Amino acid sequence: MLNEQTLIGFLRTFKIQFYIFLLLFLVMIVVRVVRAKVGKVYSKKIILYPLLYMLLTLYSSITLTITQFEISISIYVFGFIAGFIIGDLSEFKDRKGRELYQSSGSVALAWSFLFLVKWYYYLYDPSMPSFFDPIITVVFTFLAGILLGESAGIMFKHFRSK
Repeated sequence: MLNEQTLIGFLRTFKIQFYIFLLLFLVMIVVRVVRAKVGKVYSKKIILYPLLYMLLTLYSSITLTITQFEISISIYVFGFIAGFIIGDLSEFKDRKGRELYQSSGSVALAWSFLFLVKWYYYLYDPSMPSFFDPIITVVFTFLAGILLGESAGIMFKHFRSK
């Protein structure tokens, strides 16, 4: 009979989840590098990728205690404020009648790397010392805050300039 433990054992044995996360990671890297180099066309969809990062960060916080989660949320707010300032400093370019902006691809790459590290340890080394898990989670929560704050800052600057 196929039960939950058998399914989890199956997934861990074949490392399917890690390969899915690795594929997602590689796609995100390629998209971010290309978009950072060329510039992104401004639209109200600017907030979608950072919201995806935030949702994945929240999902990854399931291993935290309540106190660690509260600290993580506080760090997220600081990251959001820093990202908002970074986004407000960004500049718009006009290319072929389209408004382009550039955002920090390095923050997204760092977030993606830490996300991958966290899920690798979660899936394949459950005995990982509890010391590293909250640190990794708090750092990439801060990075997710920067990403969402940067998008909000870019949107604010765009609305202010119009």
